[in-house]
Amino acid sequence: MKKIFVSLSLFISLAHTPIYAQTASCSYNANGEIVTDTSGYVDCVADTGEQKLKAQYLALCRETPTVSDYQSKCEALVNVPSGKDIVLSKGATVDLLDNQPISLPEGVYTHAVVRIDSELKMRGSYLFDKPLLGGAGGIGKLCWSATTGTTGTYSDTQDYQGYTSLNQLATQCGSAANAEFTLQDYKAFAGIGGFSNSITGRSSPSGPYELYTLKSVNALSSTNPLSLDGEYLLGIQAFTNPVIITPNLKSIDFGFKLENMFHIQSNWQSLTVAGDNPGRTSAGGGNKLPIQCIKDQSVGNSCFLYLKPMGFEFSVSVK
Repeated sequence: MKKIFVSLSLFISLAHTPIYAQTASCSYNANGEIVTDTSGYVDCVADTGEQKLKAQYLALCRETPTVSDYQSKCEALVNVPSGKDIVLSKGATVDLLDNQPISLPEGVYTHAVVRIDSELKMRGSYLFDKPLLGGAGGIGKLCWSATTGTTGTYSDTQDYQGYTSLNQLATQCGSAANAEFTLQDYKAFAGIGGFSNSITGRSSPSGPYELYTLKSVNALSSTNPLSLDGEYLLGIQAFTNPVIITPNLKSIDFGFKLENMFHIQSNWQSLTVAGDNPGRTSAGGGNKLPIQCIKDQSVGNSCFLYLKPMGFEFSVSVK
C-alpha cells in the first residue's frame, strides 16, 4: 500500500444544454464588454465565475467500471456520502482530505470515477455592450447571478416550458454587481432531443469520458419530463495513458475544467416582429419569456436570462 496525498487542481464545468452542439465562446469588444446583437441577444460561454458543489466520491480503477459496480471495482480516494462543499474558480486548488494522506495499492489504473451531488451553485457577473433587464428588475450593462429579489434557481424544465414572471430569472442588472450563488438541480441532462440520463463520446486531456445522472448511487435517473428524479452526477473516464501508482508517487491531482464553463444568455421577444431568436416570441407564437422582456425596435430591454453550467470534464495526473 502506498500513502499519497490527493488534491484537486480545479477547472470544472458540468454537463448541460446543449448536449448535441457546442455553444461559442463570448466575444468581447475593446471595452471588455460581451458583444450582443442589435437587440441585445447573446448565447455564449465564458471562463469567469465560481461554482460550488458537493464532492462525494473520487476513485481510481484498475478495470472498466460501470454505473452499477464502480464502488466494488475502484479504489476510493474520497468517499463522503453526504458530500464535501468545494468552491471552484479558475486556478484554484482544493485539498479534499485536509492534508491527510491515504493508502492506495500500487499498480496500473485505467479509469477514474467522480460522483457529486446533483445540486450545483453558480456565481458570476458579466459586462455587456447594451443595458439588459435582470430578473430582480434592475437595468444596466453590468449583470450578475442573483437570489435577492428572484427565485434564486435555474430549471431546465422551467426554461423548456417558459416563464410566467420576471423573478423566475435568477439574475439582476445595474451599476454595482452583488453576485450571489444561484442553484440548479440536475435531475437529468437537457438537450435538443429532450432529457437524457447519459452523455457519451466526450473527451478531456486525460482521455474519453461518460456522464450520468443517477437516482441512487448505482441506478440511472428517469428521463420522463414529468418524473425527473436525478440525485447524483457521475463521471467515468478512461485514461489514454494509464495512471501508475509506484513507491515514488507523492500526490494525485484531479483536475476539473473551468474554461468555457459559464453559459450565459440574454434574450427578448417582440409583440409585432417575427424572428427566430431561441426562446423569443414570434408573430403568432407563444410567450416563453417574461412579459417584461418585450422589446420593439428602440423600446424596452432584452432580459439577462441565466447563468448555468456547461460541460463536465475532469482529468487526473500524478507526481
